[in-house]
Amino acid sequence: IVLYGPLVECVAETFLFAVLLSTFTTSRCLCILGPNFHAIIRVFSKDGAMSVWDHSLQITSVCSVVGAWLGAFPIPLDWDRPWQVWPISCSLGATAGYAVGLLIAPLWIYWNRKQLTYKSR
Repeated sequence: IVLYGPLVECVAETFLFAVLLSTFTTSRCLCILGPNFHAIIRVFSKDGAMSVWDHSLQITSVCSVVGAWLGAFPIPLDWDRPWQVWPISCSLGATAGYAVGLLIAPLWIYWNRKQLTYKSR
């Protein structure tokens, strides 16, 4: 990146990874909350999520970003595998993180349902 090598060579791959990650995070927020910027800020602030949908958005978005971040770890390793090319492992990590978030969100909501009903009142 310092010498603009991957920046110029991997523009299409970076753009497609950005589309994938924004699909996992931003598009769900826009579909559920609409273009209300204050609602989106409220959902992602600490203790700002008030409804079940807000918590679901928080969990899946954070899991997607963390999955993409964890997926970047194998890239600099010298294994010379075809899946170590940018952004394959990050895309796989983001997809796995999103899937884990979809599994964790209903369980977390089920375990904290009493607290969520009192908080929304």
